Amino acid sequence: MIHLVDNINDSVWSEVCTIIGRYKLDQISFYIKEFASSSSSILILGCPTDIQKEITEELENLTFLNFFNSEELEESLKGKQKYELIIIPFLAMMSVVDHREQEKILKILKNHILPSGKLVFDIETPDMQVMLCDPSTIFFEEQINIPEKPDSMMLHTQRDYEEYTQILHLKVFAEFLDSSGVVTCKIMHQIKSRYTFKWEMYNLLLLCGFDVIDIYGDHSKGDFTEESPNMVWVSSF
Repeated sequence: MIHLVDNINDSVWSEVCTIIGRYKLDQISFYIKEFASSSSSILILGCPTDIQKEITEELENLTFLNFFNSEELEESLKGKQKYELIIIPFLAMMSVVDHREQEKILKILKNHILPSGKLVFDIETPDMQVMLCDPSTIFFEEQINIPEKPDSMMLHTQRDYEEYTQILHLKVFAEFLDSSGVVTCKIMHQIKSRYTFKWEMYNLLLLCGFDVIDIYGDHSKGDFTEESPNMVWVSSF
């Protein structure tokens, strides 16, 4: 539910996004390995700036764009080539909290995919425990070791779910700990994420012109089941 779309340019929150992105970097490797070739033209949306160089070290034909709204996306794509693979990683699609905006974005992206190409993105499977949780409760999410340092980052969230809009209002608490466990920095950042249910997303992709749609339950092409924490969508036309 913690996406990495950063539209406030806060340096500390950007560092949080970079650490999470590095921790999940194998997800992008999976997308490229499974759904593209070394010569494919690839567009990646919503990837933290500081880890883009690490991805381009292995592949050359990559384009990175910010991922905020349909209007900016359409403007950014003007005059650009069509792509064999478009990736929206790290739950970035959940940052689109208006279902009409979701539709606009998917239609724009379809127009920039080659006929043999694919659109790949992941979203979190709606979790009833999250939807029904007490908004005053703070939940532990995970602790991430920071590469090349003895430090780590601990994440907690406070969640408030709107049933009608399917929007999660999240307060994300990030604590930076040194090797002795002392908290050296602590921030709170508010984001919104939208839950999209399986058949809702499936029908939305059909509406936007995608007619070959696969869904996986993880980032190793595992089957999607009711217990799967994520939905990995692979769509073409």
